[in-house]
Amino acid sequence: MAKAVVYENKSAETEGNESGVVSKQNAAVEEKEKKSSSRCSKLNRFLIGLVAVVSITAIVLICWHFLRKRDKKPHVLLLIADDLGWADVGWHSSDISTPYLTGLAKDGIILRQFYSQPICTASRAALFTGRYPFKLGLQGSRPILAGAPGSLPLDMKLLPELMKKDGYKTHLVGKWHLGFETLRHTPVMRGFDTFTGFYNGMQDYYTHMTSGFDTVNGTGGYDMRRDYLDSDGNPHIDNILWGANNTYNNYLFTEEAINIIEDHSVRHEEEPLLLVMSYPNPHSPIQVPDEFVNFQDNSNIENSFRKTYAGLVYAMDCSVANITMALKEKDMFDDTIVIFISDNGGSLTSVNQSVVQPTGSSNYPLRGDKGTLWEAGSRVPAFISGRNVPKGQTIDAMVHITDIYPTLISYLDLDNDYVSHDLDGSDQSKLLKMESDETAHEYFIYDIDPVYEQAAIRYGKWKLILGAPAANEVDGWYQPLKKGQTAYQDSGLPMKLYVEKAYAMIGAYKASLESNPMCKSVACFYPEGTEDKVKLFDLSVDQYEFNNVASQHPDTVRRLLDILDKEMLEMVPPVNLLDGGVADASPNHFNGTWMPWMDASDS
Repeated sequence: MAKAVVYENKSAETEGNESGVVSKQNAAVEEKEKKSSSRCSKLNRFLIGLVAVVSITAIVLICWHFLRKRDKKPHVLLLIADDLGWADVGWHSSDISTPYLTGLAKDGIILRQFYSQPICTASRAALFTGRYPFKLGLQGSRPILAGAPGSLPLDMKLLPELMKKDGYKTHLVGKWHLGFETLRHTPVMRGFDTFTGFYNGMQDYYTHMTSGFDTVNGTGGYDMRRDYLDSDGNPHIDNILWGANNTYNNYLFTEEAINIIEDHSVRHEEEPLLLVMSYPNPHSPIQVPDEFVNFQDNSNIENSFRKTYAGLVYAMDCSVANITMALKEKDMFDDTIVIFISDNGGSLTSVNQSVVQPTGSSNYPLRGDKGTLWEAGSRVPAFISGRNVPKGQTIDAMVHITDIYPTLISYLDLDNDYVSHDLDGSDQSKLLKMESDETAHEYFIYDIDPVYEQAAIRYGKWKLILGAPAANEVDGWYQPLKKGQTAYQDSGLPMKLYVEKAYAMIGAYKASLESNPMCKSVACFYPEGTEDKVKLFDLSVDQYEFNNVASQHPDTVRRLLDILDKEMLEMVPPVNLLDGGVADASPNHFNGTWMPWMDASDS
């Protein structure tokens, strides 16, 4: 298979004159990125041509075509990074370079206070439903494990379903991680016309094997497929991409995205496109070809873990460059809205073949880590760029991942009557049109989890945390690794102890349900005499969470606890309890692959 991304050195003088060379970056990009002579190239089969307009007739036709396109709904390119830290992008970082993403960000609106959920499954659930995960049973810092039951509920219509009903062609490439125990839970039954990628939460970037279930030989299962709906709307989920084995994920996914764009430009020119690129990058295992690690703009990074991690981020940057170039070549980019987010903060720890190592990520100067209620768990890099989006703007108002659903309904003029459920997100379209500088939120909920007995809420400048913010005890501020460092200092519980603690807390929660129903009140988390369980921060002056001022503002504490109490009334018992894979889910039953294992009637 041809690789969709290769690494080349190109001089600035040749940029724009040779095939497959990414166009010049926005003039506002960091100085080091302006000077960079390294560029990502595209597949050689894409050639840039010049079209000369030589007659009045041709000019009239072009104007008519332009006006006709402006009447159409825009294409949407939704880019989701996996475990990308606050300090891991060029517009936040002093050491990691992301030249193309930074150019897109600075050519649109950078969202300085964008919040996802603290963990991957929860974020994807919030994104596609506009609902808080604690109302879906997917709360807490616990993803859905491979082969375990517990999926995104079927009783609500997802964002791609709404867009599809309004004429969009919808495609998902990369990671799903919202469950697949039945056919109805798979992406092509939840609004996507096609899905190329893996069902589970992580995999080897080359072999596409996903562990998490002890099969007979202990190797897990193969997890790379191309699911699709045929012309009659029938789902096909048995198209396993065995030939992708030993092909690097980024090459595979970039090639697929370019093929989708080419096919759309030929067969669906009159219809808008939704392309969701759900990257595995830079989630562990930290695997990346040397050409990305050796990117010259990251040559100043002296720590080997950090430099390899930077290569994994740069591989994603190059993929985005190639995809947007394909959109430009098909005359689609100027009619595309680009949204970029990370699903949660960066993870400090990588587990590769049972060896625990630092990833090289950094959320500094934010406090905490992925999976925590500290800011680093869910405040992530994000931007929106493209058609009709104001250029060169930065917004400091808070925006939550649940907002994407209602904002796109408004922004794209989708059929609001098709929405099947109440939304927790707010329509931020006025903010994104620069018609207002105020968030549409009065407050948002970080999470509420009865298992770890923790919750957090943001109300204006105030942030309240109830219970321990980090079950893994990663409570500090972690700068990027320096030369010679092989671990982050004071980085919480060792992995083995954290896992033991998590299962002990899950066991205690399950035992409590045998005699009492799940408590839906903050009083369960916050009995009298436990004031030390409450933390209050004024993020307007203390965005890095140094000073707990709860004792100084009791009225504010009480008001925020009352809001949590009200929200908890809608809490659903968690289904993501780190259960091991059930026997029927074993890849041994499916020729070594991961497949749905239940009938719809059993779910």
